[in-house]
Amino acid sequence: MGARVRDGPAIYVGGDGSYWLARVPVLRGCIASGTTRDEAIANARRAFRAYLTLLDARGVSIEHWKDLDADTFEVRDMPTDYIVPEDVGPMEEHELRDFLHQFEASRSALLSLVREMSAAELERKPTDTMWSVREALEHVMITEAELLSRLEKWPVDPFNTLQAVHRMVFQRFTVIEPADTALDHVVMGWRWTTRKVMRRILEHEFEHLGHINEIVAALAANRPSE
Repeated sequence: MGARVRDGPAIYVGGDGSYWLARVPVLRGCIASGTTRDEAIANARRAFRAYLTLLDARGVSIEHWKDLDADTFEVRDMPTDYIVPEDVGPMEEHELRDFLHQFEASRSALLSLVREMSAAELERKPTDTMWSVREALEHVMITEAELLSRLEKWPVDPFNTLQAVHRMVFQRFTVIEPADTALDHVVMGWRWTTRKVMRRILEHEFEHLGHINEIVAALAANRPSE
């Protein structure tokens, strides 16, 4: 059984003040923002068409959505728990494949924007209030790891995402050649070397090993006696 959709496709909008987000869950991943509710909705309708163009250009079939007209989508308030009907229910195998194809297309589009940029361009902020490209890319990486952790049913599962991130770090250092470890550069105003990255990874793990040990001990001390 696929995701449950109430009536026809809809745009779900939420926000306040000068920041509003509008999502189009029928095309998973389609989102737009605006300084007003109406602006976010209008931008979401345009984003629906732009996202289909992106997918089609990168070889992802848009057959499922090509006959949908975003201008006709109903507008609904985003539920307070941020769960829309399309978010509920088990997925069929083809839906998982669709996600992977979309994910690959999205990443390809992102890399095509930044692949030819110099190190200086990646670091440069257009204005004092805007991120650099480097900051935006790091935000993408960190957020994806955080979102993956939401899949876990600890302790039922064997800490799959935690272990996956460990394997990612292990693999990254496995493929580093000795000559590459001479890296010494400035990232977002801070000097980084390979040795410093290694040190910070191990420090962070050890610091939070102690932190989690304290939490576990506190839980044991507060456990009601039988």
